[in-house]
Amino acid sequence: MYRVILVDDEPEVRTGLIYKIDWNRLGFDVAGEAGNGREALALLESVSPHVMLTDIRMPTMSGLELLKQCEERYPALRTVVLSGHDEFDYVKTAMQCGARDYLLKPVVRLELANLLAKLKEELDAEAAAERERRARERERLQSLPRLREQLLLEWIHHREEEGRAVLLDEAERLGMRELLDAGGRLRFLCAEYRLPEGRLGVGTADSALFRLAFRMLCRELAEEEVSWSGRVTAITDRGHPRFVYFLVRSRDEEEEERTLRPLLDRLAHGVRSLLRAEVVVGIGASEEGGRHLRRAYLSALTAWSRSRPGAVSQTIGGTEEEADDALPAGFAELERRLVQSIENGDEAAFIRQLEAALAGGKLPLRHIAATAFRVALLLEQAARKHGVDAPETKEWMLPETLWRLSSPQDAKAYLSELAFRIAEGIRAGRATNGSEVVEAIRRDIEEGYMNELGLSMMAERYHLNLTYLSELFKKQLGVTFSDYVVQVRLRRAEELLRDESMRLSDIAELSGFANASYLSSVFKKRYGLSPSEYRSRLAEPNKSHADNR
Repeated sequence: MYRVILVDDEPEVRTGLIYKIDWNRLGFDVAGEAGNGREALALLESVSPHVMLTDIRMPTMSGLELLKQCEERYPALRTVVLSGHDEFDYVKTAMQCGARDYLLKPVVRLELANLLAKLKEELDAEAAAERERRARERERLQSLPRLREQLLLEWIHHREEEGRAVLLDEAERLGMRELLDAGGRLRFLCAEYRLPEGRLGVGTADSALFRLAFRMLCRELAEEEVSWSGRVTAITDRGHPRFVYFLVRSRDEEEEERTLRPLLDRLAHGVRSLLRAEVVVGIGASEEGGRHLRRAYLSALTAWSRSRPGAVSQTIGGTEEEADDALPAGFAELERRLVQSIENGDEAAFIRQLEAALAGGKLPLRHIAATAFRVALLLEQAARKHGVDAPETKEWMLPETLWRLSSPQDAKAYLSELAFRIAEGIRAGRATNGSEVVEAIRRDIEEGYMNELGLSMMAERYHLNLTYLSELFKKQLGVTFSDYVVQVRLRRAEELLRDESMRLSDIAELSGFANASYLSSVFKKRYGLSPSEYRSRLAEPNKSHADNR
């Protein structure tokens, strides 16, 4: 039932309205009566009605003053004016003050019933839109942790500073800008479960259900422990199904230590007692500030890569000496050149850069293993970025793979073959130029502009690297993803503004903008006019036509 209040200084008029029709049958309930505007304001505060029928001429506070206050304080309220025949000038003023309609006294039963039916239809549509909006918001909140994880992984895997502008824009939208910009200590843990032989039955090495159980245990550990609440984030990567990464943030070394030791103990205890499995954890070096997330992440993975094969719980790393000693100086620049040579399809350049990374075989064996591991990671990331299906890039997740690389020659042969396969896949992918994916995303925007739309959401939906998708979208359509979304929404808003009965807040909702003020800001920036000014321009030709008749 929708609530109605009746405002008139004549009690018999209010009584007549109450008994004139069956309010409940029409979907309304008379929630209260008031004899003047001041009483009505008090009633509005207490019963929160959906509709108000009010007289214009009343003592203490007139209907016009009441309407002005309602427009400011209760913009969603539907107001209807009760008017005598000699008050039509008042009616025009009332309509300018936000009244939705008017009824002439004495009120005719059929007219009142028709008006209420019209209002109920509007209120039903508004309620349906609100339910849909809340459902979308629930869906957005449910997907937010996954989208944030994906953005963190994109930030980690993206090496080039100049390409991070897109990621920072997306971080702003997902409420993560502060994390990426903030200072303070951070450290990654790389946790992998390992199953004792026969744990899942004879001939079963792993299962999706077990992977889910491991992820849920890690998430609950990160989110529910009060002592480190808000400082530990569990991150999962679809490409690394047996792993969970913990990002640990702290103000100083002492706080970090108070978090790390209990976290490691509870993780090991949970995996052993609840899952009856073993857990191998690589502890990365501490870094300062969100700008070094990638380095912290790679440090943890590199520590993990030194683990022994087999279902035995292990904790590796955690000392600054181990982190500093792992790779040759200048390796970050070598990484950049290695990836560039793969993406350019320059196999000879890749061989030269790989030989430089391996220092011509003169490095100690543990340095060669760490270098081979990092190059294998680079190749996996390149394959994922360009959508190349190369299962061999996942082999680094099996420690025995890298343990088999007992010499620089073995590492060079293994990594070169893998790199050439990925380079070929990138060439093949560029031949199709990604037009089908971009067209599918364009259709999603055109059909779903009212919903929450983000680049990270589309990257997740189409299983693409976020920065790669950003570049691809702009290359195909000539505009960025966010600009295209705004263009589509503005076109819809422009169409809706032609209906003078629609409020700006409704137009904002129906065209996908967060609120009316944001719509006004974007609209004026694009067209040089506010929405109300645009409406006035549209009305001028009609007015001139009417004046000439």
